[in-house]
Amino acid sequence: MFKKQLNTWWRDFKHIPKIDQSWLTTWLIIYIAFIMLDVLTPGFWGSALLKYAGIFLCVIYAYKKYHDDNKLIIALFLTLLADTILVWTDFYTIGVFVFCFAQFMHFLRITKMNKKTIGAFALIISLLTIYSAFCGYEIIYSLGTLYGLLLISNVVMASRRYRIEQKDFKARCGWYGFILFIACDTCVALRYMMLHGIIPAAEALPLIAFLVWIFYYPSQVLIANSSTHQESAKRRNIAKTKAIS
Repeated sequence: MFKKQLNTWWRDFKHIPKIDQSWLTTWLIIYIAFIMLDVLTPGFWGSALLKYAGIFLCVIYAYKKYHDDNKLIIALFLTLLADTILVWTDFYTIGVFVFCFAQFMHFLRITKMNKKTIGAFALIISLLTIYSAFCGYEIIYSLGTLYGLLLISNVVMASRRYRIEQKDFKARCGWYGFILFIACDTCVALRYMMLHGIIPAAEALPLIAFLVWIFYYPSQVLIANSSTHQESAKRRNIAKTKAIS
């Protein structure tokens, strides 16, 4: 069973060159650079800037390559916005709130649900906020639970898409992207529990914090390549022109 899974991973890994080479090279340079900075100079501001730039490039890439996939572009933009709030401000509740909508947009595009569902989701968020306020719960915990449920749903839906469309490179990217995403958020949860003494393993904090971005950054690169749409016509024409020349 494990050998079969390794063969599957290797088969899928060999399709990585299908990602635009110039973009892939740029992403790899950023990835290697911030890993080296985190190892050699922990806490250096340049590392955070590189990480942020890498996520920003994912949005630009999706906009240029899959211009018609509005849900993917919006989801990636909301992810960038949530990162901006969480990294550069102390408004953590708002950051998690925006992340919930990012995951919901991914859910909409993977399942191809009706856009009217956005209104229903906004209503659920509003009711959840009111309920938390009346019951004395901190809204961030309720939002965190909702976010976790949405992320798990996206992993399940991405897995289903991958099983149905195994020859589709974009489906592969979505499946592996969300697996890395959930690995990242598992580290975020562990870090939170360590910081608050729920798990007595403070000595592991630096490693867990390091692993968050080891998983998160490639997850966004892969998800940016997981569109349910075809490439924009302009990009297809450019690719054909290059092939002819």
